[in-house]
Amino acid sequence: MSVEHLAFACAALLIGISKAGFGGGIGILTGPVLTIFFGAKPAVGKMLPLLVVCDAIALYPYWRQWDWPNVRNLLAGGVLGIVLGWLALHVIDDNLLTRLIGLLAIVFSLLQFARVYYNRDDAIEPGFWPGFGVGLATGFVSTLSHVGGLLTSMYLLMQKMDSRRFVATTTLFYFWINLLKMPAYWQVGMIDEQTLLYDLPFVPVVFAGVALGVVMNRYVSDVWFGRIVYGSVLVIGVYLLVK
Repeated sequence: MSVEHLAFACAALLIGISKAGFGGGIGILTGPVLTIFFGAKPAVGKMLPLLVVCDAIALYPYWRQWDWPNVRNLLAGGVLGIVLGWLALHVIDDNLLTRLIGLLAIVFSLLQFARVYYNRDDAIEPGFWPGFGVGLATGFVSTLSHVGGLLTSMYLLMQKMDSRRFVATTTLFYFWINLLKMPAYWQVGMIDEQTLLYDLPFVPVVFAGVALGVVMNRYVSDVWFGRIVYGSVLVIGVYLLVK
């Protein structure tokens, strides 16, 4: 197995672990790592089919437990964000996108460290325009690098909804966002038939990651694991930004 294949297998495993709810947003590590091995656009493109598959699977245990008004408001902005991201991909070359992914990795790793400060006692009230704005930012950033979901998580956490509704809401929103990115990526050449064939052998690795994440949730503290991951994202982000 080549180094590139090994890196992609590790990324697929992390995607599964993250979707199982272990370690918070550890999925933000995958994009920056794969960018080192494949380049920005190929890395982002290769990740998307696996994310769609994983999101579809993750919907089953939370079926109809989501907060539909939140999903509706977020999607209204998310669709526009994807369109803006798709337009940006037409003018951003691979070198600039690499640096943008590095910058976003730095910003979002720092945001992940700061999430504890958003765990406030008074819950915020959801509304159309706040949800639209968060969805817009999520759709745009996610189209460029797959890390925008952290914005949505922080917004929903501030609403103090119960854990199952939170997971169901984020999972449904991410599913639609990732699915809607597919035609945009196809149009700009970031996904094609070869991408799907490349991803296919790694689907079982995603399943293994989900199973491993469930076990780790029971026996491993995700606090220090998450800190190590976010620290790694920060270092890799600096590397991509200055390389």
